[in-house]
Amino acid sequence: MHIFTKALFILSLLFLTLQANQELQHEYSVTGKDIMLSDIVNSPKEDARLFQISPSRHSKRVKSKELLRLLKEYGYKNFQAKHAYVQFSQKSPINTDKIKNSLIEYYQEKYKDIKIEKVDLLPSKYMTHLPKEYKVGFSRNAYLSRKGVLYIKTPDNKKIFFNYNMYARLNVYETKKKIEKGEELSELNCKKKSIILEKFRAMPLMDLPRARYEAKHRLKKFSLLTQRDVVGLFLIKRGSHVNVYLQDEGVYITFGAKALQSGRYGDTITVVNQNKKKIHVRVIGKNRAEVR
Repeated sequence: MHIFTKALFILSLLFLTLQANQELQHEYSVTGKDIMLSDIVNSPKEDARLFQISPSRHSKRVKSKELLRLLKEYGYKNFQAKHAYVQFSQKSPINTDKIKNSLIEYYQEKYKDIKIEKVDLLPSKYMTHLPKEYKVGFSRNAYLSRKGVLYIKTPDNKKIFFNYNMYARLNVYETKKKIEKGEELSELNCKKKSIILEKFRAMPLMDLPRARYEAKHRLKKFSLLTQRDVVGLFLIKRGSHVNVYLQDEGVYITFGAKALQSGRYGDTITVVNQNKKKIHVRVIGKNRAEVR
């Protein structure tokens, strides 16, 4: 019991240490020319001006070492830096709600049940106003990453670029164990998981219908499933018995046949009935098909 208590105490200290350390962002947005302590520290006891942006410019780059030194002077010793420099950019006095809404809709179209918590959007350069008319555009496969660059395009084909960062969560599937090529994917060997949107190599799988997919190649345990990892499951295999359904004047007719081809859901294959007649059918389930 004493060992367990000691271990808990050590873990608690480690957790508090990790919580205490804060990392400087690579870039901060400021409202005016003054770069204040409150732009970095949430609700400081006393605010103070750290730097000032030149009147002829709208951004300032400072050395991380210099910024850390100033923060330490004001009593904030728990900051760390991964970058050599920190950029401070003055916010443009423009309303970006319309662009943000287009960005949110773009991600919602791509991801089912995505939960968007926050969106940061900044023009790549300082702007005093937006054009009256424009269309929002995205780079190819932009949705595979939480951050990127979008553009607005004016009627005269002028493009204005914006940097964005999307904070969101979504449900995906990952493997419970190692899965071999050709093995059926189901809730038995895969599980749904909520993750933070970061960056994907391909579109993640967000639905796992029964008897629909098989592994395209060998998958490691805890692998995130993407469209590159799956292929349609063969519901009908060549030479197998198939129940074929035919609707004729509101009456369903069922007969048996032999598959001359293997087929996945939705595929059109050829079967031969008891009279040796070849028929084209569409695969609708496990050893089930309908006459086209």
